[in-house]
Formats: sequence, C-alpha cells, structure tokens
Amino acid sequence: MKETFKQINIPIAIIITAIILGGFYFATEYSKQKSIERERQFISEQEEQERLLEEEMREQAKQSLNDCIDNAEKKYLDLWNRECKSLGLLTSRCIDIQELTLDDYFNKYNLNPIEYNKKRGLSVVSDFENTNIEDEDFSANLAKDYLTGYFDYLARRRDECSCRLSVYTADRFNEILEKDKAECFKKYPQN
Repeated sequence: MKETFKQINIPIAIIITAIILGGFYFATEYSKQKSIERERQFISEQEEQERLLEEEMREQAKQSLNDCIDNAEKKYLDLWNRECKSLGLLTSRCIDIQELTLDDYFNKYNLNPIEYNKKRGLSVVSDFENTNIEDEDFSANLAKDYLTGYFDYLARRRDECSCRLSVYTADRFNEILEKDKAECFKKYPQN
C-alpha cells in the first residue's frame, strides 16, 4: 500500500507543483502586462501634457507678439499726436479725445451715449422719453448706443483728430514703428 501510495503521490506532487508553478508564471505575466499598460498610460499622459504645454507656449508667444505690436502702434500714435499737439494743429476737443476715456469725455462735456451719438450723427436705439428706464430692452439698447459711441470715439481718435506732418517727421515716426515691430518679431518669434 505504501508503494501504491508512493506511486500516486508522485504524479499528484508533479501536478500540484505544475499548478503552483503555472500560477506563479501567470501572476508574473499578468503583473508584467499591467506594468506595461501603466507605463504606456504614463507615457501617453506625459506626451499629452507636453503637447498641451507646447500649445500653451505657442499661444502665449502669439499673445505676447500681439501685445508688443499693439504697444508699438500705440507708441507710434502717441508720437504722432504729441507732435500734432506741439505744433498746435489739434482742437481742444481732439486733445480731450486723445487723452480722456469715453466716460471722462462724457463727464467733461455733460453727455450721455444717446446725446453723443446724436451729435455725431450715429444711430440711436434708446429712447428716454418713450421708454421705461427699468425695461430690459431699454438697458440693452442703451448698451448698444454706448458701444456705438465707444467705437466711434476710438475711430475718431485716429481719423478726425490727427494732422499732417512733414514728410521727414512722418518718415521718422514710420521708421520707429517698423523698428519696434521688427524688435517684436525678434523678441517673440513665431514657429
């Protein structure tokens, strides 16, 4: 019986050993697969972060370039306007338009958006006399009138409140503008 038991135990031991070894092998392979998947996920997330960072840096460089060019153009307009002012070629209202915000201009000349738009011959959608001031449409229309006046005010700075300068002075200011813009493109290159 011992002999039979020994003969049965050897195959059972081999089977049990094979099952245990197979289990360890499976667990190892499963662990490797999970590790590979985690690594791929990590690499994918890292690549996405790098792509987003690159995109953000490009947007930031583009915004910085636009800001720089805007500042160069403001400097150009300021030089031009100061020259016109120093030569006495601007009216006092034009000087105010160049130096005051729209709200400050309204306060100085006791205007509101509707009066300003009427004086400038712009469209007016608000009607103080026939509208309840608390009406939502009135508020929206007043906002439209304000924006119409605001854009006119900004355009007026450039169109109506300027002067002709000598060719030498104009060329000098244009050279300064071009130099400043070129400096912007050097400082904030676009890829």
